Amino acid sequence: MWRAWGIILLALSPQDLGSRITSPDHEFAIRPPAGWVRHIGTGLVLAKFIQPGELKTPAEFVVSHLQSLNPTPLEVFKRQTREMLKEKGSKPLDEKELTIAGKPAYRVMYSSGDLTLLKTCVHRGNLDFYLLDAAFPPDQTEKIKPLIEASVATFEIIPMPLTAEEKLLDARTTALIKASKIEPSLLGERWFTVNVSGRKVGHMRYKLSESEGVYAFETDVRSELGEGSVDTSTVRGSYAPDGRVQKVDIDESRVNSKQKWSLRCSAALQGGQAKMIRELNGVKEERSFAVEDGVLLSDVAECMRPILIAGGRGSYLLKTLSPYAEEWKVEMVDVGGLETLEFDGKPQPCILVQAYVGRRKNLTYFYAPDRSVIRVGGYREKLVIRQATKEEALKQ
Repeated sequence: MWRAWGIILLALSPQDLGSRITSPDHEFAIRPPAGWVRHIGTGLVLAKFIQPGELKTPAEFVVSHLQSLNPTPLEVFKRQTREMLKEKGSKPLDEKELTIAGKPAYRVMYSSGDLTLLKTCVHRGNLDFYLLDAAFPPDQTEKIKPLIEASVATFEIIPMPLTAEEKLLDARTTALIKASKIEPSLLGERWFTVNVSGRKVGHMRYKLSESEGVYAFETDVRSELGEGSVDTSTVRGSYAPDGRVQKVDIDESRVNSKQKWSLRCSAALQGGQAKMIRELNGVKEERSFAVEDGVLLSDVAECMRPILIAGGRGSYLLKTLSPYAEEWKVEMVDVGGLETLEFDGKPQPCILVQAYVGRRKNLTYFYAPDRSVIRVGGYREKLVIRQATKEEALKQ
């Protein structure tokens, strides 16, 4: 059957596809079907293309970008998709594994109600997916399906390079990290409360120590979000002051009424090489790849952030690599000057730090003059982590 569709696909003329469109912010390009009307998407949906003409039910083609907090191998995505179709009573018609834009991909066709749907997932990484979804009347399958497949075949992933300004910030930040050390006052154990919408839901313990020129850190987090939803994580890591040697071991569990996630990962970075050994919801992976100079494992970067504050007011650039990924992300960091702001009803001297992960996501940090964390999360953000005593953090 797929061979037959391939013959039809080869017969399509380039004129059946429109001009190439790009999205630099989301790092992709594609040629949609020619003449289809483009609508700007919102949220995860980046663009929607609708078949032209006076049609009772026009076909639609939607491009989405999903950046997940739960690391999801392609095998897990396939399993979840099959479970979703079963729950909805949809009828699977066909499925296929393929390669798109040099990445592994999964395609499934199924019927739901009065429509046939063609879903393609391009798996950029365990935290990063592109979804290319089409919906059309069943009697249009012979015409629409090969057209959508031809469009999907043009999909490209185009990583955004560093700008000239970002390269300068990268060089400045890398030099600062290589020449700096954590101050002794930041060593030791600290406790925090985890709060959602003003309600305490859990606690976090963080410990940093130093031995023979190597730093070691421990992070333990537990959050109870209600209705049986419990998240726990344990992170143990170590790194050289200049970041040339880094290691992180992670054990996470996320349980709610619908599903359970079990995540384990051991990540090491040394001599320009990264090695990841993972077990993500029953799927085992082992990856080894080269990394650029200055790349930091994301958990190590959190420990090193006070070094940027020591560099003074201004902008910095971190290249952070999640232990669950194979591509590093740009993190722009803006460090402010010392000012007095109100926390929990009283004024406190602090340093405001804004971090832009992947050039988009904004995180807000407040540091004390000694560069210890006071609070993570802005005044209007639902999730806030506050410095506390051990007794306050563990109090039920």
